[in-house]
Amino acid sequence: MKSKPIYGVQTFMWDSKGNLAPGRFTTCKDADEARRIAEEKVDGAHADGAAAFFRTGAGEFDEGEVYAFATYGSVPRGVADALPF
Repeated sequence: MKSKPIYGVQTFMWDSKGNLAPGRFTTCKDADEARRIAEEKVDGAHADGAAAFFRTGAGEFDEGEVYAFATYGSVPRGVADALPF
């Protein structure tokens, strides 16, 4: 059975060592909601950075592919480098 993409937002915060650390994860209903929430998290100073993404596949979280399609603020290099543009 083919599963629907799972949309979400991963926030990032600067830690005490000066590294970007993952913050809260938020599940979203679609790409537009993911973009809006990611931008709001950064604009509202709730996070230093945020990435909107979707995941394909079913089952455990580590199965399937993860695609970031928008970033806001400061995100780790690997996240920014994975953008399709």
